[in-house]
Amino acid sequence: MYVPKFCRVAVAIDDLAAFEADGKSVLGLDFYSPEVDAHFTTFSVAFGEHGLLAISPNTDVPFIQSKLIEVAIDVENATESHDKFVAAGYQPIVVNRLPTPDADEYLFGREFHNIPFMVCNRGDNEAEARVQIPSFRELDAAPFPKVTSVTLAVDDIDAVASDLSALFDMQFVEGDPQGLGTRALTGRHRVTLVQGGSTLASQFEAPLAAVNIGYDDVEAAKDRLEAAGYPVLYQQAMKSGGTAYHFGKAFHGMPLFIHPSSADAEMIGV
Repeated sequence: MYVPKFCRVAVAIDDLAAFEADGKSVLGLDFYSPEVDAHFTTFSVAFGEHGLLAISPNTDVPFIQSKLIEVAIDVENATESHDKFVAAGYQPIVVNRLPTPDADEYLFGREFHNIPFMVCNRGDNEAEARVQIPSFRELDAAPFPKVTSVTLAVDDIDAVASDLSALFDMQFVEGDPQGLGTRALTGRHRVTLVQGGSTLASQFEAPLAAVNIGYDDVEAAKDRLEAAGYPVLYQQAMKSGGTAYHFGKAFHGMPLFIHPSSADAEMIGV
């Protein structure tokens, strides 16, 4: 049975050109400007098969309220998931039509535990991207480096996990908060929840506590970041080998956590 899971995270960026350049030179991520978004005049977009979506507002945009714009979850039937949200009392604040798959995706606002979730059909965004880039892969099939999961700081971890289980059939297991709280829940869906105090609390704006990026050579990635002026603020030895590093919000205001690609399963409690 298909497990609904994280497929991209969208963050607000002030200087999109600088973010793209630094993303390539420092993080090793390539971005492109989606043609499907070219008609929007209020914001500009950069994306890649690595799962990181950068949006730079050109004016006030109602759905951009903080650093985190959306956590996208791909499901087998977005309409059915939409209906579950509506039945639970939540209304989408944005309905975005993707012309190539001829389907809608739905952005729900922060009424849901302060987390903006985007619900989309599995493969729809990749199908849209292939109009420009025929080789564009789904996140699971994309090579490292890529976003492997997202960590969200919440007030009531059990309530959020229960609601996500009801809406998406997500199953959670106890995880490692990795310095971002006192308790964590995670799972194969690649959404990690943390709760409790953290010495890194000043380094993120809840709910987005970390964008987690996996690297085949995490030490080389760390060295590039440090050489570019981004110091490590927290590090942790992984049980599966190697070390993971949190850089706080120094990189364009985005809370960044990097880890060895070999620790991918450990990151989500598998």
